[in-house]
Amino acid sequence: MVKFIEINTIGVSKESQQRAAKILEVISDSCSQTVRPPDQLDNFFEYGQHLLTERWKKLKDLVKFNELFTLPKFPLQYCNFTGDFTEAHPAFAWMKCEEEVDCEKLLRGHKILTRSGKRFGSDQKYARISMMSRDEEFDLFVQRLSSIHGIANGN
Repeated sequence: MVKFIEINTIGVSKESQQRAAKILEVISDSCSQTVRPPDQLDNFFEYGQHLLTERWKKLKDLVKFNELFTLPKFPLQYCNFTGDFTEAHPAFAWMKCEEEVDCEKLLRGHKILTRSGKRFGSDQKYARISMMSRDEEFDLFVQRLSSIHGIANGN
């Protein structure tokens, strides 16, 4: 491990290494605190889990009433970190267009940037959407996605 760190830190400034170490220390400390100050609601991982859960809920609610798109269903799985069963909320959503269209092009036409499933060895009916954007960007994505309805005659 010492040799690995020695080789992989060549060219990385000491200041960058110290900042990264401090960030990891803060994350580690936030997880080990049993009593938190009132202004600190969650540790790093709880915050991330909460954020992705809320975003997936918004996206699922939106897609549920739109016959054009579908999302994968994730089974409940045991989480070693939280110690309970939970549904996965990945950082990327694979959305499928149910009609015979290129999903990436359809979304791009509504100013939504995605990556086509073709780039990942899948079909053009799929688009990969990042769930990790800033709040303002995600809210704008949801707003734009809600304006897309079924396609008639290829339009």
